Amino acid sequence: MTWRVRFKLFAGTVLVLLVAAYATYHVNETRGTAVSDSAQILGETYVVGTPYAGLVVAQKVAVGDVVSEGDPLFVIDSAALDRDLSLGTVSTAGQATTIDVDGNLVVLATQDGTVTDVAAQSGTFVSAADHLATVQIAGSLYVQAEYTLTAKEYARVPEDAAVTIELPSTATLRGTVERVQVTTVGGKALALVTVGSDELVDGEENGLVGSGTPVTASISLRNDGVVTTVSHAVTTYVRGVFG
Repeated sequence: MTWRVRFKLFAGTVLVLLVAAYATYHVNETRGTAVSDSAQILGETYVVGTPYAGLVVAQKVAVGDVVSEGDPLFVIDSAALDRDLSLGTVSTAGQATTIDVDGNLVVLATQDGTVTDVAAQSGTFVSAADHLATVQIAGSLYVQAEYTLTAKEYARVPEDAAVTIELPSTATLRGTVERVQVTTVGGKALALVTVGSDELVDGEENGLVGSGTPVTASISLRNDGVVTTVSHAVTTYVRGVFG
């Protein structure tokens, strides 16, 4: 056997080993990730209501307006409030409201946020406890994701598991699992997962970070074993050498 043939044989063997190693690594990494069936960014909200019925004489906000705690949202002329004031049964209207100098009820924002819905306009009559508006609370964005997991995959979801959130632009954000709700159907776990992230800042990534945006959420599963240990050691070494 000539040296040329030996070299070709050696090179071919090395190539086969490299391809096999990469394939094994790829399969191992795939096993270590659960990709969402569907996921979207959502935000916590609160409903603005009124303790008194009356006529809306001023609408101070519109959809998209940013409000701070204590900002006036609506002014309501209420005969029921006038009666209570004359009887002395109320001096203030409550934590989420105040009374102006004309005796009108002023409905206030109770938390910082953005107005996402307005159900009451100037000139309309509203009843007590009616829904006047909805405000998305500032800094409350999270991801809600659905997964179909086998029993083994579900058992490998660690507490506070790391999650990669991919936006429609392919930009990625980092998050962690905060809550998992599970139902079992046909031997598989249908998991509804809440993902929190400090990187979910409303309006970032050219407006893509916002309530309603569809995303892909990939959970890093616990992936113990020889291949994982070796690949982690090699990756750490390479990063140490090349920075």
